[in-house]
Amino acid sequence: MAQGSKNHFIQLNNEFSKVVEASFSSKNSPKISELFHFVDDLNVWHEILKDKEDTTILISAIKEYEFSFQAALNGQYRYAFTAQRYFLEQVCRYVYLSTNELYLRHWKLGLKDISWGSIVDKENGIFSRTFIRAFYNEVEEEGTHMITLSSKLYRETSEYIHGNFDKVVDMPDKLGFDNQLLNKWLDFVETNKFITVFLLTVRFSKGFNSIELDQVEDNIKDELGGIEEFNLLYNG
Repeated sequence: MAQGSKNHFIQLNNEFSKVVEASFSSKNSPKISELFHFVDDLNVWHEILKDKEDTTILISAIKEYEFSFQAALNGQYRYAFTAQRYFLEQVCRYVYLSTNELYLRHWKLGLKDISWGSIVDKENGIFSRTFIRAFYNEVEEEGTHMITLSSKLYRETSEYIHGNFDKVVDMPDKLGFDNQLLNKWLDFVETNKFITVFLLTVRFSKGFNSIELDQVEDNIKDELGGIEEFNLLYNG
């Protein structure tokens, strides 16, 4: 019995390898590599922030971002979408709690739940004018667009968790490469990357010294260079 179970998982691993090969043989190969490289950027942010903030939640988010790639490149697309929602939620929660040590301590103790609704609340959440104005007032007008983007991503990725009918029937009947699902997942990852860099830059960049700013310059300019106000960080 044990040998039969072992053989099953060995065969499964072989199937995973085929999906990896197919994924990197597709037209999406450059985008997969580019977006996976964001793990390195996230680790740079973490290195800068770890001595300034409690980065427990950020570490969790980075791990989930990596797992999302593992799932997608193994043909486990439902879990890849689910992991992207968790990544989004953790990044947003990290930024939200970075401004309130009491809430953070209560959350760690299990005394307070931090709901998605409170995180993205239009009046006091992380995309509100009140929040953005406190840390990077030049881009407070961007909040409306960002909350729309984030809420749409959260809603669409949640459908894979809740098992909505159209998402269930989208999933392949058997393990294998699915270019359409890979495309859709990569679009979600790309959006998540943009949201994440926006939030980290708004919340923390004005507290960085010149050396720290240099470390995240490429990442900020690549993602946010189209928003003129962020270029102020490097034109001063």
